[in-house]
Amino acid sequence: MDSVPAEQTPLLGQKKVGSSGRARRYLTQNIRIDNAYIPLLLCCFLTGLIDAGSYSAWSVFMGMQTGNTIFLALGTANLPPGSDSLKWARSGISILSLVLGSFITGHIYTAVGPLRRLTLTLSFLLQAICIAIAALLVQTGVVPESAAENKMVLIAIPFLAVQSGAQVVTAKSLGFNEVPTTVLTSVYNDLASDSRLLAWKNPKRDRRVGAAVMLLLGGISAGWLLKASNDFTAVLWMGAAMKLLLSFSWLLFRADVDT
Repeated sequence: MDSVPAEQTPLLGQKKVGSSGRARRYLTQNIRIDNAYIPLLLCCFLTGLIDAGSYSAWSVFMGMQTGNTIFLALGTANLPPGSDSLKWARSGISILSLVLGSFITGHIYTAVGPLRRLTLTLSFLLQAICIAIAALLVQTGVVPESAAENKMVLIAIPFLAVQSGAQVVTAKSLGFNEVPTTVLTSVYNDLASDSRLLAWKNPKRDRRVGAAVMLLLGGISAGWLLKASNDFTAVLWMGAAMKLLLSFSWLLFRADVDT
């Protein structure tokens, strides 16, 4: 009779270890990237949403750094006339923050593998937290919502720009260079110069068109939301919520059978 518990104990222990091992294996599996462009298209929407909101509120972009580079250049000559004295600082900090986000994310992806479910989930979760911190700073009044010339704005910019950099690295790591998620100049160029532009089946063309449309829709959404509520915080919380949902979406992707 005493042998029954002794026989059951190791069996229960093995079952517990086995479940933990399966979960660990699931999280560390590489995903199939066939449909991984879908979250990236939603990231394009987020870029349009946040950049339209940040430009309207603070006259600076968080993802589209070409505009910030021009602002920085013009700022050396105090142009355009009437610009506040911090416009160059906002642009410069946004550029540096995006570079920092790209640097950190790129090195982490190289070290642990960019296609793992856990890697992508945690990456997007941290991006969502960055947006949420910026939203909280604005909502609590630490950072003014529309006073771009206030130095406190410089505190919130890094959180939004860093997550944009991480987002771009993710798109490139997944191999979807046609969906950069933050810029459209190269997308428009590649779309127009595509020799198979009018072909019936052209996935890259379709994804480029989708990227442009989604970014535009994100900007439109921010515009109407700001017009209706005049509340930049609402834009930021919406962005954080979407990023959070995207972070968990990576757990639903099927595993790559070759890994």
